[in-house]
Amino acid sequence: MNTTATLPTVRWGTQVETGTVNGHPCRMYAQRPRAMGELLLDAQRWADREYVVQGERRLTGGEHAARVARVAAHLRTLGIRSGDPVLLLGFNQIEWLTSFWALQCCGAMVALGNAWWSEHELNDAADLVQPRFVLTADSLPRPAHEGATVLTFSEVRAIADSDTDAPLVLDTVDEEAPAVVIFSSGTTGKAKGLVMSHRGAIANIQNLMAMTGRLPSELDPSHPGTVSLVTMPLFHLGGFQISIMTLLSGGKVVFLKRKFEPLEVLELMQQERVRAWGSVPTMVARVVQHERFAEFDTKSVSSVQMGGAPIPHELREQVGRAFPASRKRVGAMYGLTEVGGVLATGSGDDVQGRPGCVGRPLATVEIRLANPDASGAGEIMARTPTATLGYLGDSTKLDDADGWIASGDLGRFDEEGRLYITGRAKDMIIRGGENVASVHVERCLRTHPAVAEVAVVGLPHSDLGEEVSAAVVLRPGATVTTEELRAYAASQLARFEVPSRWWLRHEPLPTNATGKVLKREVVAAWPEEVSV
Repeated sequence: MNTTATLPTVRWGTQVETGTVNGHPCRMYAQRPRAMGELLLDAQRWADREYVVQGERRLTGGEHAARVARVAAHLRTLGIRSGDPVLLLGFNQIEWLTSFWALQCCGAMVALGNAWWSEHELNDAADLVQPRFVLTADSLPRPAHEGATVLTFSEVRAIADSDTDAPLVLDTVDEEAPAVVIFSSGTTGKAKGLVMSHRGAIANIQNLMAMTGRLPSELDPSHPGTVSLVTMPLFHLGGFQISIMTLLSGGKVVFLKRKFEPLEVLELMQQERVRAWGSVPTMVARVVQHERFAEFDTKSVSSVQMGGAPIPHELREQVGRAFPASRKRVGAMYGLTEVGGVLATGSGDDVQGRPGCVGRPLATVEIRLANPDASGAGEIMARTPTATLGYLGDSTKLDDADGWIASGDLGRFDEEGRLYITGRAKDMIIRGGENVASVHVERCLRTHPAVAEVAVVGLPHSDLGEEVSAAVVLRPGATVTTEELRAYAASQLARFEVPSRWWLRHEPLPTNATGKVLKREVVAAWPEEVSV
């Protein structure tokens, strides 16, 4: 069954009640949309506004919706049905957005493929998804999967650009039905697909918009919207949620023309008068430390949100100086793919001057700390309506008997309820029986004026088991010796925490699509001649 879209009827609210999700009690919003496609309807109150910009291409919200309607109608003629698995594969571009929303109108389960996958990884993902349709960027390899109908982005664009008159139609879906599959970053082993229901995906967006007072029901028609620069991939939660929140609040999404490049980020900030930038710490650091930063007018930037990795305190300070208008809104977000989104967020006074602080839990999020130590730090466990339905094709349960999902991160609360990330439960170096938290050593070394980036890893040692080792990226023009860095670390760290092996370099550290440093690759590439 399907319905023809007319005026938005979706109601949003902030009242939280207790319901049941995945068989467990859980906080949830009493008033909420029931299907992802309904969000596109809500956005039509801003139909006359510019919604997406990429290079020379500019589309209003109404033009975007009309293009979505044409592509959805074409997919239905090809035989797509509600619940069909579809693989969407591409970089950040307009056709990705068109394809995603068309598929949501059809009620499909959309698996968001990583555009940086190797051909082998792509085929593994296709074997897992078993897609009936594949929508892909022209430049990317097609999966070797028989029986799937393939549409390239150039074909999607031709359909969307046609003058076909197609109404915006939504297929009826259950809010517990699969809507999106997000793949883990795959820093170790094969990437896995986490299934998000319509309920879970919407709850994540509603949490974030309720926190900022930007629910569609709260916004006056004159609300100006925000110009959001999206540098995180749309196939990961960060970029995905920013694009949707901007759509729902009458704002404009700005895409890079190419892959991430600090200089293009600065050019777009100046050209489009960007107000909000959501990114990961590695990308932010590379922009604010760029040698040509001062040449660009970035005064419009009033909000910088970072997530995906621990945020060094000194980076927050650098961002506040680089974007003075954002000083009170240099924020942090903490979340997990396994729980389908953000768990805690904060900005301004909540995080400034508080190293490791990621703000407070969101309205429908419950957090507890398992097995806390003497300082109160324990593994972060979460229960939330955004929780995923589990891994695609894998019956392994992510939650325990009471609905709690383990994060793998260590954290603590302060007396006012702020959450601090203190390390990774598995990101420990065991040196001669002493546990060394990599994030603690990294935080220290990043405060040195010559250091731009750092990754602390454990390298094998015949006597100690592992020794603390630091790969350090120097700032442009900086000179420093390993002896100087060792002395600096020794002035702030315990003796067993001071790195004994160093790798000073100028090229950036290897990262995955979300900007997280790939420590496994750092270890594999460690050159023997600079190992001491």
